[in-house]
Amino acid sequence: ATAVAAAAAAATASTPKAAAAAAAASSSGNSNSKNNGDFELDRPMSESLLTDAFMEIESTDGSVIWSPDCKSFFYLELDSEFRAFRLRQHILGKDPTGEDDPCLFEERDRKFSVGMSQTSCSRFLVLTSCSAQTSEDYLLDLGTGCTARGPASAADLIRVSKREFKHSYSVDHRDGVLYILTNKDGYKDSKLCRTMLALLPDSPAKDWEDVWTPPEGTQLQNLCCFKDFLALTGREHGQCRIYVHSYQEPNSPPSHAIEFPDALSTGTVHTPRGAQASVAAFSAGLDQNRLFDTKVLRYNFSSFVEPGLVYEYDVHSREHRLLRTTVVPNFDSEKYRAERITTSQRKVPISLVFRLDIHPAGLAGGPFPLLLTGYGAYGCCQDPDFDGNCLSLLDRGVIYAVVHVRGGGELGEQWHEEGKGLQVKNRFADFVEAAETLVSLRVTAPDRLAAWGTSSGGLLVTASMNLRPDLFRAVLLEVPFCDALNTMSDPTIPLTCGEWEEVGNPNERTQFYYMLEYSPYDNLQMQAYPAAFVTASLHDAMVGYWEPLKFVSKLRALKLDERPVLLRTNFHAGHGASSDRYENTKEAALHFAFLLDQLGLRSAPLLPVRMIWK
Repeated sequence: ATAVAAAAAAATASTPKAAAAAAAASSSGNSNSKNNGDFELDRPMSESLLTDAFMEIESTDGSVIWSPDCKSFFYLELDSEFRAFRLRQHILGKDPTGEDDPCLFEERDRKFSVGMSQTSCSRFLVLTSCSAQTSEDYLLDLGTGCTARGPASAADLIRVSKREFKHSYSVDHRDGVLYILTNKDGYKDSKLCRTMLALLPDSPAKDWEDVWTPPEGTQLQNLCCFKDFLALTGREHGQCRIYVHSYQEPNSPPSHAIEFPDALSTGTVHTPRGAQASVAAFSAGLDQNRLFDTKVLRYNFSSFVEPGLVYEYDVHSREHRLLRTTVVPNFDSEKYRAERITTSQRKVPISLVFRLDIHPAGLAGGPFPLLLTGYGAYGCCQDPDFDGNCLSLLDRGVIYAVVHVRGGGELGEQWHEEGKGLQVKNRFADFVEAAETLVSLRVTAPDRLAAWGTSSGGLLVTASMNLRPDLFRAVLLEVPFCDALNTMSDPTIPLTCGEWEEVGNPNERTQFYYMLEYSPYDNLQMQAYPAAFVTASLHDAMVGYWEPLKFVSKLRALKLDERPVLLRTNFHAGHGASSDRYENTKEAALHFAFLLDQLGLRSAPLLPVRMIWK
């Protein structure tokens, strides 16, 4: 019981230490247990394995992959810039500090960081070294019982394909065949290829066999091999998709795409300026699928109005079985509506959610208070997901909207590339047009419009605020990346070098002058600005606390209006704000109180709520 408690504590550790190694005791259990993969796991029950139960290895990213005999595990070491750069193996019973653990791989290029995973069959550890534009995978065969013959070595790593600039790929394995998602041959949104395991190491990408080349508008993001079928996650014109592919038809399109029963849309949103075409706004992806030999897969589904659902899907009968529903007290999804519209000029998607009874005429009764947010960086997709905190805004008549600007990955890799490097300013143009669209449709008005940005989303909002300060009544900036030019000039700041391919490297002349044109701190002027609530965290390793502090100081000195500029510094938190859920909820309440006050809703009553849960 003590060992299990140690494992549980390790799994929830919030510090960058391999406290998860404390789960050594989890290796005890039924011997010769099956993993439904390509080989048999040997898990002997041995009290001697408990000697490392409270070991602590520092400077790791916290991830752990066990060897098949559970007598050793692999982990990733962080450098002084919090970049994962080494793969190590710890043998239970050895030095509990990990100082003598052998290094299997070291990434010396500071633009690259490493990650690790396992193939779906559990036979291989997959080590991935990647930058913003390039990746390289290595395989370590876990089925050879490497611990029994001694620690693994660098020679045991099998490189899939040599590193090539701007070539990214990911792999999974089934029955001696590697299935690969790759952007080779100019397919930015990836295609599915395969190669024989026997052709490794360094299988040339040009020799990989095409399995499926998706049509334009379809992006492939992840793959998961099962014994009898292959599952692919991706997007089709911005909406999430899961494709099922049969091994029996290796050079043909997937047999089908899963139809999500909860992806609903009326197809139209009525505004004071007329009807706007809309589509369903939702998020879906593969859930944990631990069984390799199975005919069903599990996927998760969520939306602004639908708390998390987990379904089991039979790939042969195509039947859905609901396994789990997230229970939200006093929530009635029928009172809310979520839709996605698109701006007319730059074709920027906007996901909206609002109360149906916000007005007798619905959105056509606007303008309404509206909170606009976005992110637009690293190709990340800000899919509509359920957020219980936002109910406190929706139930006071506020509309919540997410702008899927360039720089994100919602519309594919081209959409991402159009918002990075020397095209970063496209992000801000998208965000401004989205705000202008909602104002021109009279869904909202400038004096009823607030913007919210976190981290790189803070860069988006602050730069947009500099461009159009008259467009927003207030801004909420949580640990905002707002001093881009100065931060990106200093390679000693953690994670900076890896960002150069995404944000730009101001140490190069052309990029310096481009970044100088938009860097929020450098573009503050003597003019009126929206009210602002800005947060900083003392232990933030991703956005230094000095960035928001400098921004607030300069903004207060230059602004020509009487609107408040508030700063709150958390002396205990990191980039993700308070880890304590109650403190986190209090912080959200404080932020929303500021927004409600600025939007004139300080005393606004709640819209009626039907009690559906006790």
